[in-house]
Amino acid sequence: MGILERAGIPIPPPMPPIAVQASAKIDLRKVGKNIYELITHPGRRSFKQRVRRRTVELKPDKLYTPSEVAALLNVSYDTAVHRMQRMKGCVDMGTPTKRYKRGKKLLRISGKHLVAYLRGKTRH
Repeated sequence: MGILERAGIPIPPPMPPIAVQASAKIDLRKVGKNIYELITHPGRRSFKQRVRRRTVELKPDKLYTPSEVAALLNVSYDTAVHRMQRMKGCVDMGTPTKRYKRGKKLLRISGKHLVAYLRGKTRH
């Protein structure tokens, strides 16, 4: 008599052996569909996906942050920072690097320069 039987837990009968062929292949369509459903499950959106999907109105007189530029360009925050650093008219209002402290970046770009950047990227 085992521990489970003494505790009053019934033991299920043993499973019959299943014959598996060596040439059995996995159906990749089902596996791919399951992975796709896990990735695109509508109930679980990460912060980055939510930020990318928000709409930002482009006004020429407003200063835009990297997160707003990322939403406009549909890129990640880091990519938006790198692109903003190369854009004409980008202003860094952060603190400089000191002896024992690293400087912080506080990038802003006006809507006028952002429109010019987007026009330069479009094909006519």
